[in-house]
Amino acid sequence: MWAMCTALGVLCHPAAGEAIIAAPAALPAPPVPSTGAPHPSAPVVKIAGMTLEIRSGRVVVTEVEKGSPADRAGVRPLDVLLVVNGRSLVDLDPISPQQVLGLLQQERTLRTRLVLGRGAGTLSVDLPGNSAETRTTPEPSGELRPGAQAPTFSGRDLHGKEVSLEDLRGSLVLIDFWASTCPPCERAVIPLRRIAEQYKGKLRIVGVSLDEDRKGFEAFVYNQHLPGIQLFDGAGWNGPIARMYGVPANGIPYYVLLDRDGRVAAIRDLDKLEETIARLAVPPRQDR
Repeated sequence: MWAMCTALGVLCHPAAGEAIIAAPAALPAPPVPSTGAPHPSAPVVKIAGMTLEIRSGRVVVTEVEKGSPADRAGVRPLDVLLVVNGRSLVDLDPISPQQVLGLLQQERTLRTRLVLGRGAGTLSVDLPGNSAETRTTPEPSGELRPGAQAPTFSGRDLHGKEVSLEDLRGSLVLIDFWASTCPPCERAVIPLRRIAEQYKGKLRIVGVSLDEDRKGFEAFVYNQHLPGIQLFDGAGWNGPIARMYGVPANGIPYYVLLDRDGRVAAIRDLDKLEETIARLAVPPRQDR
């Protein structure tokens, strides 16, 4: 009887032969990965929709906002930061995690290039930096209208040179919001080049790309021979310049003409804007 009970996986009382089902021993719970406690004196940095904190001596992604540039790039919570804009945390002369978070808070770059560790692999991402949000003025409270002072902004052009709208004060400025995936934008290039040539020396053109892919932006600028200054921040319609100027989601190319004092002179259609350009391009009369 004892042998039979044992084979059935039960215990038998040796005297009475009564079977008693043995409760299986509780298995220990698997260890839960931990990123450690937050560093008490280190800052918490939020950039491109992700939150970075120091945990156990490492810079760790603790949150990723759904739909943010970081989320779209594939960044996930618990990813560990390895390289920031070419500065390594793991090479022979690393900088400390505290320094990394401090640099991310203080730097004014249009793009932030990161290498993140995840398990045995790595992920390289190119994300919008914090410069555009810190350098631009707040979004206007109302709709942009002719006669209103235009919001000012700054950014880097195709060659990395910083351009500020304030630096163009005193000239007529045509702001052109476009995207490389927009067929109407491509069709508008020829009349835009004609206007740029016709009013050369009297009109400055500033293009603001709504692309999120830099390669697409660069290819469109070069292949279409876009005139003027071309800016790119990689944030698409969520970019601060596009938000400030109220660019409609399905309404590009979108043009805003500014007079010499930085006020909005006209908005939207290029053919209608050209009439205003012709009128404002006449040099102002000088009182004798």
